Amino acid sequence: MRPYFKPAVFGTAIALTLPAFASDITDPGTLGGQYAVAYGVNAAGDVIVGYAHTGAAIAHAFRWTAAGGMTDLGTLGGIGAQSNGINAAGDVVIGDALTGGGDLHAFRWTAAGGMTDLGTLGGSISQAYGVNAAGDVVVGYAKNGGGINHAFRWTLASNAMTDLGTLGGTTSTAYGVNAAGDVVVGASTTGAGDTRAFRWTLASSTMIDLGTLGGSSSRANGVNAAGDVIVGFSTTSGGDTHAFRWTLASSTMTDLGTLGGSLSRANGVNTVGDVIVGSSTFSSGASRAFRWTAATGMQSVEDWLAANGVTVVGVNTSSANGVNAAGNVVVGLLGNNRAFIARVADATSGSSSGAGTGLIDVQSFNEGLMKVANSGKLASNDTDTVMNGMHSNPMRMLLPNRRSTFWVAGDVGRKDSGKDDSDIGMAEVGYGYRFNDTWQLNVSAGRTYSQADTGLGGRTTARTTYLMPELIVTLPASLYVTLSGYYGQGRADIARVYLNAGTPERMSSAPGLTTSGARLRVDWFNAATLSKINFTPYASLTYLKTRTDAYIEQGGSFPAMWNQRTDKSTTARVGLDAIRPISPTTTLQGRVETAHRFEKAGAATSGQVIGLYDFGFAGQETRRNWLRLGAGVESKIGGGIASLMLNATTQGDAPSYWLAANYRWEF
Repeated sequence: MRPYFKPAVFGTAIALTLPAFASDITDPGTLGGQYAVAYGVNAAGDVIVGYAHTGAAIAHAFRWTAAGGMTDLGTLGGIGAQSNGINAAGDVVIGDALTGGGDLHAFRWTAAGGMTDLGTLGGSISQAYGVNAAGDVVVGYAKNGGGINHAFRWTLASNAMTDLGTLGGTTSTAYGVNAAGDVVVGASTTGAGDTRAFRWTLASSTMIDLGTLGGSSSRANGVNAAGDVIVGFSTTSGGDTHAFRWTLASSTMTDLGTLGGSLSRANGVNTVGDVIVGSSTFSSGASRAFRWTAATGMQSVEDWLAANGVTVVGVNTSSANGVNAAGNVVVGLLGNNRAFIARVADATSGSSSGAGTGLIDVQSFNEGLMKVANSGKLASNDTDTVMNGMHSNPMRMLLPNRRSTFWVAGDVGRKDSGKDDSDIGMAEVGYGYRFNDTWQLNVSAGRTYSQADTGLGGRTTARTTYLMPELIVTLPASLYVTLSGYYGQGRADIARVYLNAGTPERMSSAPGLTTSGARLRVDWFNAATLSKINFTPYASLTYLKTRTDAYIEQGGSFPAMWNQRTDKSTTARVGLDAIRPISPTTTLQGRVETAHRFEKAGAATSGQVIGLYDFGFAGQETRRNWLRLGAGVESKIGGGIASLMLNATTQGDAPSYWLAANYRWEF
């Protein structure tokens, strides 16, 4: 029985994907508590199951999808539950939960029927460990009326558990079931009290003792799709424990050996049954993940990669838990208890898709993907800085009737927010004309630039070219309405760096960026005067939409294909501008502004690490309220008017600080 309050993190549990390889490293979040642990994933890799803590620190079974997020599957009336497995399609979940009476019972969950108690064999406890591809056969163990553990097979058709019996002893447990659900494997005690691996078939309704490798005990951990290849571990005549492969054709166990030590265990087998993975020790006692085939024998995953041109440095594997159907992808745990994925490119995954050979630390790789995902906000933040930074004071641009203005302007600054720090810069030229007492039209064109660190020396640089028309309308009582539009196009040059088997590799891409936006602003020009200071209160509402095109990374062994992403933001601002002349040619400027963003989070990001798994990240939580302060000076210099303003914000999507400069001519 797995503990309900095991303080493990999602990243290390993801490696426990066994039957049909699929591994999704999406962080599913929690159910309000601190931890979430994944114990299974479906064949497509887009549905995850396990347990997560609620806000009350109680473990509940969950099912996660990218579209629906994490769903609490509830309990059987008690205070805890966990999901242990999922079928190929992802619509049937199995596990165990506490009942209202405090007993632990196996369950089967479907969206239509919810959580169903599978009962027991007459006792008080049952646990489900395996489910077939269709989801209509569940296996595990249950206590019988005498309180003894027996392997069971439950079917949807009968809605009842079948006691699979034992090999003559008292106890048995089923650990796996084949795709069709008619072959069950596990371990049982014999009449002599030894523990032996068994194979049970529906056709015979009988357990078969698979024997040992010369010792007294064995256990079957996995079975291939057809049910004719079984893997596990057994003691030898010398007292060691070795991995085995049993086939129906030979009806005997094959000793898979070790990596030089005394211990090895087989944990998983591919669909056909010719590639086996597990863990083994060296003569030094150190444990490594292994991959076995008849042609190569048992190899550490490190040696397997080295034989295919990749040397692992700085990290080491500990155990392998799953292998894909083709046998060229292995998942497991590193020595630091983080999940790993190792792959050797084959003819289908190599040349056509760019997927190559290597090994990744899933947690580290996932963190790198998240940093690149966050970089999609750069262009949106740049646009907001243009509209509400560079163009944040339309009253200073007012002209006399039938007069024109031409200007050049630029902003430079930095955003310091931890997750998406960036440097920013923008420059523009513009022209404005005042038609009469009511209308003034300004049109500007410019370029934006921002750059963010994506880790390990990687960079994301966003560049866009924009056009911004602006109409200023004069209303009675010194009120001015400014209507602004924005359209920009550009690209993001993304360099994502990750560690492949401990060595940095660089991926590159350049997706297109398209940004549009609008702003409505109302100024009450010079609404009050105090000690020669003129005060202008204002309010504005800005809406922005930035699309990052879908793209495929180039270079490296683990490229990602990213889906299109659209970032949206709606921000309200209320502020006060203060102007004080200090000479006939110079004035001082001040500003205080508060801002509120209505969206709670940014856009979700999704994609696929080519040939391995789908990923998805929820939108980054936004800092929705912030304060902006500004101080500057405006002076007539030469034939024009120059202004310089230093701005700073407390937090939020605006830059942390930036310097805005403008020089304009009137004629």
